[in-house]
Amino acid sequence: MPEDSYSVLSAEEREQLVETAKMLLAMLEEKDPRLRQHCERVANTSANFCEATGLMADDELHYLYLAGLLHDVGLIGTPPAVTEKMSLSPEEVQLMKKHPVTAVRILSLARFEPLLAAVRHHHEAWDGSGYPDGRRGEDIPLEARVLRLFDAFDDLTSTARRPQALPVGEALAAIQERAGVEFDPDLAPRVRTFVESTPGMGEDFMLKKQLDFVKRAFAAILQKFSAGKIQPPAMPQVVFDLRSAIRRQETTVKEVAQILERDPVISLRLISVAKSPVYKGYGEVKSVQAAIPRLGFKETLSIVVAIANKSLYEARQPQYKVALDKMWGHSLATAYAAKLFAQALLRDDPETLFLMGLVHDVGKVILLRAFAESSKEKAIPMEAVWAAVQDSTIPDILVVHLANMLTRKMGYSSFEWDGSDLAELPSARLLGLSSDTIDRVEGKVKEVIKDIAHLFSPAPLWTRGGGGFLFLRCGLTFTAGDVIITTS
Repeated sequence: MPEDSYSVLSAEEREQLVETAKMLLAMLEEKDPRLRQHCERVANTSANFCEATGLMADDELHYLYLAGLLHDVGLIGTPPAVTEKMSLSPEEVQLMKKHPVTAVRILSLARFEPLLAAVRHHHEAWDGSGYPDGRRGEDIPLEARVLRLFDAFDDLTSTARRPQALPVGEALAAIQERAGVEFDPDLAPRVRTFVESTPGMGEDFMLKKQLDFVKRAFAAILQKFSAGKIQPPAMPQVVFDLRSAIRRQETTVKEVAQILERDPVISLRLISVAKSPVYKGYGEVKSVQAAIPRLGFKETLSIVVAIANKSLYEARQPQYKVALDKMWGHSLATAYAAKLFAQALLRDDPETLFLMGLVHDVGKVILLRAFAESSKEKAIPMEAVWAAVQDSTIPDILVVHLANMLTRKMGYSSFEWDGSDLAELPSARLLGLSSDTIDRVEGKVKEVIKDIAHLFSPAPLWTRGGGGFLFLRCGLTFTAGDVIITTS
């Protein structure tokens, strides 16, 4: 495709063009859903073919993909009574033949200049009998010749234009028969080889490229970790000092308070937690020394770790802020669920299970933060990033695994719940937890989240969305019963 300003567009500007293309596709879908599906298939198969055969460079593949998405956008102005018909009158055929030129007029209004030639000429024929300009042979742009082939292949193998779709083999034979007349005689047999040997020829080209980029980026990040070039964020020293002090049986409340008071932020948040109605007690809590007895040493340690742990979930870019906030909410819900399961099992270390639940995804957090810093030059949808950081193995700790799965069911996760029965999970069966117990824990976690949402925030911590709950940034730390919520 011709060199122009598109090649120097920023990642954000390129993403805007993709969004504009999607908007135009949505308009086409309103006219006829089959048109959008056809355009997406042509875009994916064309780009995958050219990538597999090495016909084009990466930037050209991106242009070709967009041209495939938009090659029929000129049909937006064509009446549905025409686009939906199987058999057209001569007048309707002439009307349909205008769509490449109409598409160019529409796309000229945006920064789609590199796509215009491919879109305009995707109905030209090798022998010059095509339209709109009657170009022939190699005077037809390569991108248009490729689109012409996969446009015809999709028409032959779908029911949009014919009562019954042709089998793939018959469609390929029909194309080969017209090679040198309608189609490039060199490309036609290569298309046949590609179709017959590539099971995933229609996979989403753009998502595939994005996933490839994400995987390469994460591989580079892991190499830097291995080489010691990236250091994970460290907990504040006050956390380690507090843990050491609590382990000593002779430690007094005053000594613990003196340790915490070295960090004003943690001190203020701890006081807020202790003052909340869910920690019922007598008298006002106006100091760290008054808060500690109300909470207890172990609960104090859990709260302080949760407060300090929140600093890991920070990123400057807005999309990564949202992603990390969701991970933070998921980790908190997992921590509380793990603690409640431990209590139901009469374990003597529910606080330990709380901490395990809190940090079970810390590896993902570090990867996501590092990726946020390394991906500033490229706009990547978050679904591609989530797919790359998703768990691939079940955690060894059964309680944390079950708590993690419970948060998915409740909607406190970035991943969808598959609808299965939690009590049938191996972790639940091995722990001997019944459906009733799991339901009680689920109810209490929901109750705790609901109870604490209004304590320190002008907006709810969780709000129900399309598929569950969304975590909202609140800017405060607070607690309810067995649950501590810390946001920034």
